[in-house]
Amino acid sequence: MSTAGLRVGLCGVGTVGLATVHILRDQSAMLAARCGQTVSITHVGARREVPNHDYAAARISRDVMDVARDPDVDVLVELIGGTTVARDLIKLAIEQGKHVVTANKALIAEHGNELILLAEQAGVQLRFEAAVAGGIPVIKTLREALAANAVSEVAGIINGTGNFILTEMSTKGRSYEDVLAEAQALGYAEADPTFDVDGTDAAHKLVILASLAFGLPLDAEAPVKQGIQAITP
Repeated sequence: MSTAGLRVGLCGVGTVGLATVHILRDQSAMLAARCGQTVSITHVGARREVPNHDYAAARISRDVMDVARDPDVDVLVELIGGTTVARDLIKLAIEQGKHVVTANKALIAEHGNELILLAEQAGVQLRFEAAVAGGIPVIKTLREALAANAVSEVAGIINGTGNFILTEMSTKGRSYEDVLAEAQALGYAEADPTFDVDGTDAAHKLVILASLAFGLPLDAEAPVKQGIQAITP
């Protein structure tokens, strides 16, 4: 680790990426006190123009692979989404001896077995807490707090968009199309809501939870899923 503190390379500057920047910037003093060292973003990978004021002295690269190769980055944070470029990026970062943090549930569900093994072999950490349940530390709980316990069941609401839509339909008698449009307007649902409404998002999260709770291999094709598109009030 550098005497300059923990140096973060951030790939992806969408909504989650910008929120990450703001947290690291606005909570810098608290993080330094709790971690015993400063935490700063030193390199940003983005395929579009980014506002310099959000990244201070960070180096900006259009090629995210440059972040993985940067010797002045200790931890790579992958927030670009998808499973192709993101997989190659994380593999390269691991090969370069960097720890990796990702919120990419699809990537972990589909390629987690490979990436976790590579990280173990390289002696680095691959963390994906934000891939399931946002800021609720359910993955840390399963990995650590419940490590000596036998988990018998995993149950919960793991897709906020679907929960919002079904709640509005059941309590107010609204149509699926009407509530979906509102969810998109409020930013709950993406412009393309397919993964949220056809069960894919929930299935990816369930695969990750089941793997941790029951020691199962990650298998994105294992869950039986049914979407909510055909449900009526």
